[in-house]
Amino acid sequence: MAKKKNKKRKQQRPPGVDPNEKRRERLEEKRRQREAAAKAQRRAAFRERLVRGMVIAALMVAAIYFFFLRNQTPSEIGGFEVQTFTQSGGHEVGPIDYPMTPPVTGQHSQSVAPCGVHSAQIEDELFVHSLEHGTIGVLFDPQQVEVDDIGAIESLVGEFDQRTISAPYSGTETPITLTSWGELLRLDDFDEAVARDYIDAFINKGPEKIDCPNDADDPFDPQSLEPVPGEDADDDADEDAEGQDDGGNDGDGGKKKNKPRDSDDDT
Repeated sequence: MAKKKNKKRKQQRPPGVDPNEKRRERLEEKRRQREAAAKAQRRAAFRERLVRGMVIAALMVAAIYFFFLRNQTPSEIGGFEVQTFTQSGGHEVGPIDYPMTPPVTGQHSQSVAPCGVHSAQIEDELFVHSLEHGTIGVLFDPQQVEVDDIGAIESLVGEFDQRTISAPYSGTETPITLTSWGELLRLDDFDEAVARDYIDAFINKGPEKIDCPNDADDPFDPQSLEPVPGEDADDDADEDAEGQDDGGNDGDGGKKKNKPRDSDDDT
């Protein structure tokens, strides 16, 4: 007797169900993943280009500063002109005649002046060599500068560990002169803000950057400008003997004039 073949019944799908829906969902998910990966890759590439551009820009700025702006100096500070001179110099023995007062460049001694506070004028040849090492000199004419301003100058220089000098210098065009290698700035009155800005702008800018510790500590003595004791009395006696009239006064209504002593005192 022949066996009956079992026929597989065709599965019935619920009405409204799309047999390809899951496949489409898988494909859509893969598409979204590919788009997200591509977007992340584009963002990473943009960040990389941005960082690379910033690095290149920074290098360009640094190169421009190093080759073009590093050695540029201001032409004025606080409204005061910075005078510049052709920078040149070498070692030379003996006194040197400088074209500017005080000297700020040119031939100079092989030795240098110690940095710090000085009570006496420094030899030009030593001073110029110190400026060549990047030192700043704050010079004052003791005949024209008030004692308090001299103290303020010395206090400012005393704040620095190296490469600054304060010293008297007679015969300058203005009472105070700020100096560096190849530059100077003249002041009628001490301006601490201008002096600080000048130091910041020019310190350690000399062609030879050699340390110069502020070892000198010899403040200026204002009494060094006063006459020798007893000298005024001698001058007054001479004036009284020469200038008194019959009324006991001199020829200026009793006022005494300052006059230098001369060789006639011995006659």
